Order: sequence, then structure tokens, then C-alpha cells
Amino acid sequence: MSDRELTAETPFWRRLLAYADERFPLVGHGVLIVSYYSSNSLLAQVLTSRDESLHYNRSSLMGAIVLFCFFFHLRVFDEHKDYADDCQYHPERVLQRGLVTLRQLTLLGIAAIGIELVLAGLWQPLGKPAALVAVSVALGYSLLMLKEFFCSRWLGERFIWYAVSHMLIMPLLAMIPFSFSTGEYLWNAPPWFWWYAFVGFFVTFNWEISRKIRAPEAEIEGVDTYSSLFGPRVAATTVLVIRVIDTGMVAAVGYHLQLSMWFYLALIVMFLATLTSYVAFIRQMTAKAAKHLERVAGLYIIAFDLALAIELIRKFGVTFTW
Repeated sequence: MSDRELTAETPFWRRLLAYADERFPLVGHGVLIVSYYSSNSLLAQVLTSRDESLHYNRSSLMGAIVLFCFFFHLRVFDEHKDYADDCQYHPERVLQRGLVTLRQLTLLGIAAIGIELVLAGLWQPLGKPAALVAVSVALGYSLLMLKEFFCSRWLGERFIWYAVSHMLIMPLLAMIPFSFSTGEYLWNAPPWFWWYAFVGFFVTFNWEISRKIRAPEAEIEGVDTYSSLFGPRVAATTVLVIRVIDTGMVAAVGYHLQLSMWFYLALIVMFLATLTSYVAFIRQMTAKAAKHLERVAGLYIIAFDLALAIELIRKFGVTFTW
């Protein structure tokens, strides 16, 4: 059954699945969580217990579920913030058609937050609520995001600052796998872990800009994009500059851990993918080229985490316990 065939009488689970396919793809987010949690968890273990082999255990599953729920509740928060604009510019969406309501999403979001807090509270391997503190700090920041830091008008007039303020949640999210994996409070995270946590900020910021770059003929009046505010060439060049920064930061982590040349080769390949998409867009600013720029940015989010996780497993080994 296609989205267009759905009605208010269609079973709720089908309507919810249609919403997820449109706004929160389950498989895509599942892969994202596995790669993101793995890289941050394994890095945390390497930096805090070099003499022990890396491991996946019960905390890995619990932490991954927490992250999945967290990303979902962020999606729900965004739906609340953007609802009026989306009704105007995207009336075809499942939520805007009333097939799934904001109230229903709110209840699911509350349930997701409840799961986050319960699982984090249950995991205290060192007898201290480190995971709960990490989740609570990130949750508190997400609530500030929901309220747009109580300065929505000011942020709304400053597109870049709006994005920066929201992307800063990424380093806080990295502290969730850190605390689940080590049992330590986030303020005990080593400097190199914080360094890598901010890689997540730049990688996500890169994607945020990439997905809001349009071909000139695809711009919609009233919809802010980086290409309309700064011009498509400047916006695309900013994407490339940020890619240089985050690739360099990841490479620095690799150098610190003395990772193999295969890791750097993977980084080079990923950077060249961005460079190729950038050149293609600059040469021919079409909707297809803009979409490719966004697609490459999205794939990089998963690929660089997977590259680090795989290399750490290759170098240090890993065990699976329950």
C-alpha cells in the first residue's frame, strides 16, 4: 500500500510505518546507530583501558537502544518546531495529512525518553549513574533545542547560528556510548575522546548544509536554504571546507592511535567522494548534482564511523560477551 492509499481508517501501525519511511527511516537509522555507537564505544575503551581487549556486551545493546530512542525523540521535537512551515510547504507528508498526529508522536516521544532514562539508570557497572547523567545532559540540551534556547526570533534571523546551536548536541550524544562503555562520567572522558566527539559536530554540520543546497531553479520562496542565503557556490565550498576540517580531525585520531595506512586510505577515498560531488555541482548546478552532494554527506556520516570501528577492531581485537 502506497502512502497515497493510506486513510484515517488504515491500521495505525501502517500509518506509523509510512511516517517512519518518510521522516525516520528505520533501517537507515539502525545502520547509523550501529556505526556511531561502535566507533565511539570502541574508541572510549581504547583510550581508557589500553591493556584490555575491546568488547561488545549488554551495555552495547542498551546504549544503542538509548541512542535510537534519542534520535527518534529529536525527530519528534523537530516535527513540533517545524509543523506550521511543513503544513505550508510540504502538505503531502504523512503528518501534515493527519494520518499521524502530533499528539500521537508526542506520546511516542515521551515513551522513547522514558526508555532512555530507564535503560541509562539501570546500567551502573561501577556503581555510579554515569550513563544516566550523560543521557540527562543530552536530554536537557535537546529540550533547550525544542524551545530554541528561548530566543527563537533571534536564532531565526541568524541561519548559521541556528544550525550551530543545534549541531552542538552531537558531542553530548557521543558521551552516551562513552558512559555506557566505561561506566565513567562524561567529564572524565579523555581529551582525545572529546576531540572525536566534536568530529561528529562537523560531520553533521556538513550534512546539514549539504541537504539545504538547491539548484537555482529548485529554490522555493519562503524556504531558507544555504544556497539562497549565501549563493550556491559559497554554500558548496563551505561543505568542502568543513570536510577538510573533519577529515583532518579524524586523521589526527588515527595518528594518535597509530592506525594503519588502510585507515588513511579510507579517509582519502571518502574525501575524494566529497570533492567529486563538489566539483560536479560547481560545474553544473542542477537538482541532481545538489542531491548527490547531500547523499555523499549522509553516507560520510556512517562511513567514517565504520572505518574507525573496523580499524580499531582489526588493531586491538574484540570479544562478545553478555
